[in-house]
Amino acid sequence: MRNQADWARTPEVQPRIVSTAWIEGPRLKRLRNAVVLAWIIAVVGFPIGGLLAQTIAGPAATVPAAILSGLIAGAVIGLAQGIALWLRGPTLVLWVVATAVALAVALAAVTAVTGQPETSAEAIVLGAVSGLLIGAAQAGLLMRAGIANAWVWIVVTGVAWALGWLITASVGVALAPGWPVYGASGALVSQLITAAALWRLVPSRGALSAAA
Repeated sequence: MRNQADWARTPEVQPRIVSTAWIEGPRLKRLRNAVVLAWIIAVVGFPIGGLLAQTIAGPAATVPAAILSGLIAGAVIGLAQGIALWLRGPTLVLWVVATAVALAVALAAVTAVTGQPETSAEAIVLGAVSGLLIGAAQAGLLMRAGIANAWVWIVVTGVAWALGWLITASVGVALAPGWPVYGASGALVSQLITAAALWRLVPSRGALSAAA
């Protein structure tokens, strides 16, 4: 048997302490403060905005209907996104108005030139035009908040909206009803794409506070 001297010579076994670096690391800390998750959840603004616009304005088949439909859908989408960005007061209002007006102008312009989109190619064009105008309007507010390289938002939003319409048309959603925005499947993809850009452009929830 081991005597008392042997026990004294035995090194004390220290309990293993699990490192918390992965819990308190900079990436996860940034993720907790980021707007990315809320931005993705804001995808609900697309089906809600589209349905509300369709119910009130009817099919976006004429320029007047396209303008009204774009204003309604854009306002709902802009509100969901603005809340996701933690915008408040006048800044939230500006984000909503900018998104609504940009979508209304895009819908009216495309409808005036080509009529109501009926093919996937026409839907992609509508998405690209809508995304570029919305991206430009929103990028102006990002620049106002001092976000560096905010111009990237224009390109990313244009691509995201074009893909959103492509996906909606590809999964068999009928374009004939004249929806002002794409459906939930396209919205999820477009929000994921723009979320990746947000991760690079907007470092935290408080990054836009300068514009408030």
